[in-house]
Amino acid sequence: MAFRRGYRAEAELVEALKESGFFAVRIPVSGGRGVPCDVLAAKEGDRRGYQVKETKDDRVYLSDDEVKELYAFCRAFGLRPLIAVRWKGRRGASWTVVEVEASSS
Repeated sequence: MAFRRGYRAEAELVEALKESGFFAVRIPVSGGRGVPCDVLAAKEGDRRGYQVKETKDDRVYLSDDEVKELYAFCRAFGLRPLIAVRWKGRRGASWTVVEVEASSS
């Protein structure tokens, strides 16, 4: 069920990006070792790699390793590393997108 929910959020993000003029694709092998992005998107010089989460809770947990792997992968390919969270609630769903910054540690 979590897979189906995650797929739905990824597909929704891809459609929203396309509506905003981006080329966007879902990466079906994401989550496996070495591929931390769920969605890739590009529009002119703006290239992005998204890790997508969906939750009914009021917070999302990511390990330091997950964040570092997303950052390293995206930077290696010239992508902006982004985490997109779909918040499911009683009044529909909303999104928060956060860019991952370089760690000082």
